[in-house]
Amino acid sequence: MLNMYSFYHFLWLICIPVIIYTVYYVFRNRSDRFKYWFIFSLTILAWIVHFSRYWLDPEFATYKLFFVDLCGFSTMLYPFLMLLKNKVLKDYMYYLGGLFAFLSLAYPNTIDGDPVFIYNTIRFFSAHVILMMVPILLVAWKLHTPNIKNIGWMFILLMIGAIYNMALTSFFVEVGLRHSYTNYMGIWGQEGTVYSYALVFAPWLTYEKLVAGEIVEKAIPFFYIIPAAFIILMPTWVLMSFPFLNFNKIKLKFRKIKNNIN
Repeated sequence: MLNMYSFYHFLWLICIPVIIYTVYYVFRNRSDRFKYWFIFSLTILAWIVHFSRYWLDPEFATYKLFFVDLCGFSTMLYPFLMLLKNKVLKDYMYYLGGLFAFLSLAYPNTIDGDPVFIYNTIRFFSAHVILMMVPILLVAWKLHTPNIKNIGWMFILLMIGAIYNMALTSFFVEVGLRHSYTNYMGIWGQEGTVYSYALVFAPWLTYEKLVAGEIVEKAIPFFYIIPAAFIILMPTWVLMSFPFLNFNKIKLKFRKIKNNIN
């Protein structure tokens, strides 16, 4: 069974860098054109893995064909982001797509307790490894360089992803595909999830609701998670940018500022 932080989970996590490094090493001497189209083919493979559930998932439901959560949102976007030449959108794959795929693999609560070698577990692993592999290969093969100046855009894109998931879950309920709002990305603030810790950063973003004759305090959907996302992700993105910073250039800028002050 794949219980979180069990032996099999840690073995799973160890396999991820081994797989990515093996792919990097095998194709490291190929042309940039080959590398680009190889990475693009991975994004198409992610789509194939996603839609394979239609035939292979024994618990298939129509709503599962939609690209849900931030990782599903990334899976949907990756092929288009590869084709576009926009560097900000390429940064999305590194700062958001890859990072959230890693977090999902580190905290796979949706498959916690499932057998290791069943379809849904293998699909989950494969899909998220691809989401990590694509930006890592882009960076490692020097086909893209992340830019710290774009992290403000990353936060905006994260909010767009959250609004997309909010609209999608509302659509599911409206058309009868689901009977309740699914807590994708923690947007609905349901109790008993890791997202409830977001209220530590914004305890005032709550409202009172009458439940079973008692007034209870609930998180304001979507808005409650914004402060925590900002406080946690901004420093994380800065750290992720460190390998690509030109520290000599930064030193020169500080010297110029110092000289102007003096």
